[in-house]
Amino acid sequence: MKLLTFEDGIVRLNGEGLPGILSDLKVGCSVRFDEQNVDKASGKKKTPQGWEDADISLSLYLLTDESGTCYDKLDALNGIFKGTDGKANPQVFTVANRHLQARGVRQVVFSKLDSSESMATDDIKASLSFVEHNPPIVRQEQAIAKVASPGELAQKIAEKAINKGKEAVNQAIQKPEAVIGGSLD
Repeated sequence: MKLLTFEDGIVRLNGEGLPGILSDLKVGCSVRFDEQNVDKASGKKKTPQGWEDADISLSLYLLTDESGTCYDKLDALNGIFKGTDGKANPQVFTVANRHLQARGVRQVVFSKLDSSESMATDDIKASLSFVEHNPPIVRQEQAIAKVASPGELAQKIAEKAINKGKEAVNQAIQKPEAVIGGSLD
């Protein structure tokens, strides 16, 4: 697994700095809705179904300097974007960044590379987009460890009350004097 970090204006992949200067990092996430058409009504019924995977974007300025031209640096970024794992799939990166960790993002896939060139200066702005990677097994584990809903909590409380009531009835049958407060002899 490759480690991707964003700190102090530098993006690093396995400790090696990527070409360019980091200008901004943006993280977005939204609710996933199940949309259903409602008969004889305009619009759709939307039911929240969880959250979409987070989208992460960052911008790098690629400058022409003594280390190379902006085009050479863009070529290097494109090589990373087109890089694959051992099975010809896009690479999965583990991220180490406080902003992403605060948003619960642990792994990402490099999903898009855009570049734009300024005619006034000799630089290229590269926009790198990543999508949160949640393997199916992680999603399964999260579903198992989910927080109980208010309805589930109410049901558990009711079950405990019923069990306590059953215990009290059994005790009254076995030792009625303890319930009544005196001896029956």
